[in-house]
Amino acid sequence: MVSVWLGHVHVAVVVFAVACWFVPHPAALAVLATYVLAAVAPNEPPYPRWGMAIARAVTIAATRYFPATMEWEDEAGYLAAAARGTPHVIGLEPHSVLPLSIASFGKYFFYTESTPECVRDSRALATETIFVVPFLRQLWAWLGMDAISKRSFRALLDRGKTVLIIPGGVAECLEMREGVETIYLKKRFGFVKLAMQTGAGLIPAFTFGQCDTYAYWRLGPPLCGPRVVRAVAAALKMAPIVFWGKWGTFLPRQAPMHTVVGKRIDTGPPRPDPTNEEVAAKLEEFIAEMERIFRTHREKHGYGNTELVVL
Repeated sequence: MVSVWLGHVHVAVVVFAVACWFVPHPAALAVLATYVLAAVAPNEPPYPRWGMAIARAVTIAATRYFPATMEWEDEAGYLAAAARGTPHVIGLEPHSVLPLSIASFGKYFFYTESTPECVRDSRALATETIFVVPFLRQLWAWLGMDAISKRSFRALLDRGKTVLIIPGGVAECLEMREGVETIYLKKRFGFVKLAMQTGAGLIPAFTFGQCDTYAYWRLGPPLCGPRVVRAVAAALKMAPIVFWGKWGTFLPRQAPMHTVVGKRIDTGPPRPDPTNEEVAAKLEEFIAEMERIFRTHREKHGYGNTELVVL
């Protein structure tokens, strides 16, 4: 199931390449036509029951594989606000090579029987690059993810939903360093402003252990300078990085991952146009809470000697 989750794109690329090689053979044309249809087919709920069954199997297998666990500092406060119709934005850090701890949230929001209806079927937003790959776009939608855009983000919050994002995103991947946890937040005003405009609560979350799931090589000096790397990343909408895990494959190392979900930060009533100063102050509050979570919990999760760098 973990191979289905993380290895699907490799299989898709290989099959596509082989089909292209054998064109104009009828079988190759049929494969390419299937890929085109999968790339443009509607990908909206309600999703097929068999698709959701695959997503459930993948999610449960992924959380057992590492294993991955999740701890809430104030779940009751979050659920009480959600029951009143308050939307929420969960900002999960770090991005690491891949934000694999999303699986823990998928389990909580989709496949945990005790999760209240008011927060069930919450969505995560991920880079739109994922959603141009045939079949992968379907799988990730079944897993509870949508392509990130301001429009979709706002629409979910307006409906009172909880939205999970990785604020650091691609920029964070470009700043990762061995031996420290790096999060890129000081210039991420957009998600905070949107939360304030919709009255959504902000919830910081941090995953310990995710940095140990993959080794990587990243494009950069001496091959090219940082400006070129940033341009490539912006064009691809993903980091120019090569990574490997267990046995040198795409399978991640089985490093235990522990996600701590912090206390909700109230943003007050909806404000159509909060000032830049108000947004910056709320972002600072969010960053301070993220730093507190890291300091408070790092020792018990085995990262007492690891430092957090906030950029």
